[in-house]
Parts: sequence; structure tokens; C-alpha cells
Amino acid sequence: MRNRFLQLFYDFALESLHNHKRLRNAKVNARIRQLEVTKSSGSFDWLHAVLVLPCILLFFPFTAQFILDAFALLEHIPTWYRWLISLMVLANFGLKLSEKYRI
Repeated sequence: MRNRFLQLFYDFALESLHNHKRLRNAKVNARIRQLEVTKSSGSFDWLHAVLVLPCILLFFPFTAQFILDAFALLEHIPTWYRWLISLMVLANFGLKLSEKYRI
């Protein structure tokens, strides 16, 4: 009776371990597929485009004055708001790097 119980308990523990490994492997494989899909889609980073766009528009004579006026107006926003925007941009790039290098 005792040996039968121990055998059943051992089988249950072994099956639980196998199920845990299967679940973990399934999660890892799903994450790998997700990363491969995002890599292959050639995702366009809108934040880079928005940050570089004013520099490009400065080379066009009809938009240069608008860009310079906009940056002059940005000097009037509060310092805490500048820090908040800066932290948001850094966090976005940090998250992208952590996904890329799986940190």
C-alpha cells in the first residue's frame, strides 16, 4: 500500500514537473515568435521621426522660421514638464533596448 502511494506521488510530481517545463517552453517559444514578428515587420519608430523632423524642416526656407519660432516658444514651458518629456523619451528608448537585448 505504501509503495503504491509513493509510486503515485512520484508519478504525480514527475508529471507536474514535465507540465511546468512544457508551459515554460511554450512561453519562451511564444516570446521568441513575437520578437521575430516585430523584427521582420520592420517597425517604424515614430518617436525618432518626430525628433528628427524639425532638424530636416530647418533646411526648407518656407518652414525654417516656423521651426525657430516653435523652439523659442518651448523655452516658456515649465522645467518640470521638460524633465517629464525627457524621461518619457529615455524610458521609451530604454524599453526598446531591453526588448532588443532581452535585459
